[in-house]
Amino acid sequence: MPFGAAFSPDGRTLAVGYEDGVSVVDLFDGHSLALMGSSSFEVGSRLGGLSQVAWSRDGNTLFAAGSAVGYLIYSWERNGPVRTFRNCAADLTSGIGTMPGDRILVTTYSPCLSLMTASGEVIWNVPSPNADFRPLTDTLRVSADGKVVDLGFSDAEGGALRFDVRSLQLRAQPTTDNRTFPPKREGLDIRDWQGTADPTLAGESLDIGNENMAYSLAIAHDGASFFLGSHFHLTAYDKTGKTRWAKHPRSTVWAVDATNDGRLVVAAEGDGTIRWYRADDGRELLAFQVLSNKKDWVLWTPEGFYEATPGAQDVLKWVVNHGPDRAASTLPVSAIPRLHRPDALPLVLQELETARALGIADVAAARLAVQTATGSAKPPGGTLHVLAIGIDRFGDKAGGLRLDYAAEDARDFASALLDSQKEAPGKPGLYADVVVQYLPNDQASHTAILDALDAMARRMRGNGSDQDVAVILVSSHGEMIDGQFYLIPYDFDARSSNAGATSAVSASEFAKKVKAIAEHGRVLVLLDACHSGAVGAGGWATDPDAKVLQDAMDMENVTVLTSSKKNELSQELPVWRHGAFTQAFLDALSGAADPEGHGIIRLSALTDAIDAELQRLTKSQQHLGLHVNFGGDLFVVSH
Repeated sequence: MPFGAAFSPDGRTLAVGYEDGVSVVDLFDGHSLALMGSSSFEVGSRLGGLSQVAWSRDGNTLFAAGSAVGYLIYSWERNGPVRTFRNCAADLTSGIGTMPGDRILVTTYSPCLSLMTASGEVIWNVPSPNADFRPLTDTLRVSADGKVVDLGFSDAEGGALRFDVRSLQLRAQPTTDNRTFPPKREGLDIRDWQGTADPTLAGESLDIGNENMAYSLAIAHDGASFFLGSHFHLTAYDKTGKTRWAKHPRSTVWAVDATNDGRLVVAAEGDGTIRWYRADDGRELLAFQVLSNKKDWVLWTPEGFYEATPGAQDVLKWVVNHGPDRAASTLPVSAIPRLHRPDALPLVLQELETARALGIADVAAARLAVQTATGSAKPPGGTLHVLAIGIDRFGDKAGGLRLDYAAEDARDFASALLDSQKEAPGKPGLYADVVVQYLPNDQASHTAILDALDAMARRMRGNGSDQDVAVILVSSHGEMIDGQFYLIPYDFDARSSNAGATSAVSASEFAKKVKAIAEHGRVLVLLDACHSGAVGAGGWATDPDAKVLQDAMDMENVTVLTSSKKNELSQELPVWRHGAFTQAFLDALSGAADPEGHGIIRLSALTDAIDAELQRLTKSQQHLGLHVNFGGDLFVVSH
C-alpha cells in the first residue's frame, strides 16, 4: 500500500514508501514512473512498512521511517552507506521534514518534535508532555463506581497516582486500600487479545476491523459483556461476541477497565488521557490529562466544561480551522469563564450526562447566591427534619427494662443524616438545610417526645415549603397494653397497666402528632421498638405487631418502616454496636441503596437495601416491615 511519496529536488526521482507488507522504498523515474529497480532499498522483511520518506534539500540523501523498523530512521546517501539513528521518542515516526543547512525536523506519534542534523545528531528536542499508558494494560484500576482511578507512568521515575473525581484531587496512590479494582479477565474464554490482530472468544475470531491490533481487555462484572481496546477502536461486545457499540478514540486504547456497578468503562489512551465512557452506549462523559510533572492536571467534558490546576489552565484549547491557506486559531478554555465548572464535574459520572450535572450544580449555586444576597441563615429549598430518639436506660420505675445500643443507634443515625444530606459549596444535595434533634435516654421522656414532635411540626409549618421531609427514628421498647401499642419513653412506669398506659406514648397519640407534621411535607417513620416482656439473653427481643402503629398512621404522606415482621426477633449485637435495623439503614445510606451509582437514593431502593442488609446481618432471621405511602428521591448517598 503506497503511503509516502517524495520527489527529489530536481524532480528526476520519485521515492515511494509503503505502509505495510514490505519494508522497502522504491525509486521511480520522475517522468515516466518506470521502476528504477536497481536503486530500491530494502531494510528487512519485518511485517510493516516505511511510510515516511523525504529527500534532503540538496537531493543527496533519502530518509525513511515507519512501522517496519520501530523507532529508527534510515538514511541513504547517493553512492554511500546506509545509516540509522533513533527518533526523539519511543514511538513511531509520524513525519520527516527536510530543512536548509543539512537539517531535518522529525515528529513522532507521542508526540515529540526534534531538530537533527542529517547524520542524526540532535540539535534540540521537545519531548511529549503526555503520559505513556502502555504499561497500564494490566495495572489500570478503578473504583466500583468509576470515580477513583489509579494510574501509572512508564518513565524512569515510575510511581503511581490516584485521581478522585469526587474531590477533584490528584495524589500519590496509597499502597493497598481495596478502593480500586483491576480489569476483570475471568468468566469468558477470550484469548490472543494482547498485541495481536486476531483475538478470539471461545475459539472464534472477533471482528476488530482490518489492519487493527488489540491491546487491552476488561470483562464486565456480571460477565454479560466485555470491552476490547485496540489501535483504532474501543469496542463493547456481548458475551456471544456480537458488537454492541464501537467508538473511534483519538489514539490507541492501551488499557481499559469496567466498573463493578456496570455503568462505566474507563480507558487509558495513547494521547495521554484517561476517558470515561457510558457502558450502555459508549458515549464519552469525561476526559482527564495529567502533565509530565505529575502535579498539574485538567479534567473536561466533551462540551468543554473543565477544571484544572493553575499549571494546566491553558493546556486545553478550542481549535478552529480556517482552510488550507490560513493558520488555525486557538483559544484556551480558560478564556471563557462560563466553561469553568468544578462544581458540576463531580456530578457528571453520577448523572451520566453533562446537562443533568450542570442543572443540579446550577440549582445549588442559585440557592447559595440567594442566601448570600439576602443574608438568610440558610439557602432556599426543602429542609430535612430529623428526630432521633434512642433509649436504652428507662429510669427507676421501669422494672429493669434495658437495651444495649438504642442511644448509639439514634446518635449515629442523626449524625449520618446531618453530615451527608446538607447542601454545601461543591456538594449539591436534595436539601438546603438539615435540622436534627437527638433525644437519648433521660432526654426522651413522655413529654419531651411529644414536645419534639410538636416542634418539628412548627418548623415545617414555618418553612411554608412542601419540599420538606421529616425523618423520625424511635429506637426503644414497645409494649402492648390492653390491646393497644405503646412506645416506651425514659420515664415509663411499669408498676401497673394503668401507670404504664399513662406514662407511655400510645400509638394514637404518636399518630396524631405525626399527622400534624405530615400536613407540611412527607414523613418517614423508622420504628425499632421491641416488646419488653420477651427480652432475652444476647439482646434479643420479640417485636410487637407493629401493624397497629402502621394502621394508626395510615396517611397519604407517611411511610412507616419497622425493624422486623410479626413474630420475628429484632437483634442488637456487640459486633455491630448497633441494632441490626439501624446498621442496615446506615449501610443503605452509604451506598447499598444506590447500586447503580447515581448518588441519589429513592425510597423504593432504600427499603430494598435495608431489607437485604437485615437478612444478611441476621442470616434471614429478620425482615423489614413496611407500610409505604409515597416514593421518590429521599437522600443523597453518604460516603
